[in-house]
Amino acid sequence: MVRWKKLFKGVCVALFLKEVKNLQFYSQLSLKQVEDRLLITADFPKEFRIENQLHEPFLYVTLYVRGGARIKIIDEGTANIYTLTKKEIDPATYKKIIQFAIDHAPQFKNLSKQ
Repeated sequence: MVRWKKLFKGVCVALFLKEVKNLQFYSQLSLKQVEDRLLITADFPKEFRIENQLHEPFLYVTLYVRGGARIKIIDEGTANIYTLTKKEIDPATYKKIIQFAIDHAPQFKNLSKQ
């Protein structure tokens, strides 16, 4: 099942992220004992970028201290924000992104595999 996301310009696109490569830590913000927010650059598949009209996408990951995470894609080229649910990301890719974020989040150093 594909969930449709409505963009600001009235265009609907289906988002399903199968893979990302070359994850690189860019920036982070911590709210002590609440959450860590990380900006992560990545190489998105060309088909995904074309299909969803993304120009300069990057990942915005929020890790909550009490459990849970949220992944968004921010397209710097169009200033659009896409909130992805766990069902809209391949399970292996989701796990890879979350683990990368945990490894770089100050409040989650005790969970890091490094």
